[in-house]
Amino acid sequence: MTHPGPLDHAEPVLPGDLRMREATDVDTAELADALTDAFEDDWSTSRVTSALLGAADVPRTWVITHGSRIVATASERVLQKYPDAGYLHWVGVRREARGQSLGKVVTVACLRGFTERGFRRAVLETEIFRHAAVRTYLRLGFVPEYRSDEERAAWSTLLPQLLAASGKPSSRQA
Repeated sequence: MTHPGPLDHAEPVLPGDLRMREATDVDTAELADALTDAFEDDWSTSRVTSALLGAADVPRTWVITHGSRIVATASERVLQKYPDAGYLHWVGVRREARGQSLGKVVTVACLRGFTERGFRRAVLETEIFRHAAVRTYLRLGFVPEYRSDEERAAWSTLLPQLLAASGKPSSRQA
């Protein structure tokens, strides 16, 4: 997906007693646990270090915490293959913290970070079955990019479903 810009979203507001900050090396184990829960995939501390906190192309990883527990995260990535765009990287929310728009909050933090770095657009990769994430990205101004005819067909099926689920009529309902 791509966000053609502008990336000038308002500063995100967190619900309740949640806090957002930049991750540090001290967060490695807790971040691994949060990502393992969010993606139901094994995230070791070495994977967190190599993919996020120690990666030269990831200048900042955001975390949302509830007390000392990380409940959401997203990273700003800078890739040579997208010289004019920031790359939204590993947006994840713990299962018990979903439904509070935390994915949106950390995504907006990254978009604001991209603006600070001089980028006018953003890109991301996601799996089409991640409906909640896709809805969030669409609402923030991202649009699909089709990498194959199969993806084009999948998006053609998914978009009317997402619009119907949000209570807005799709062209098939009109």
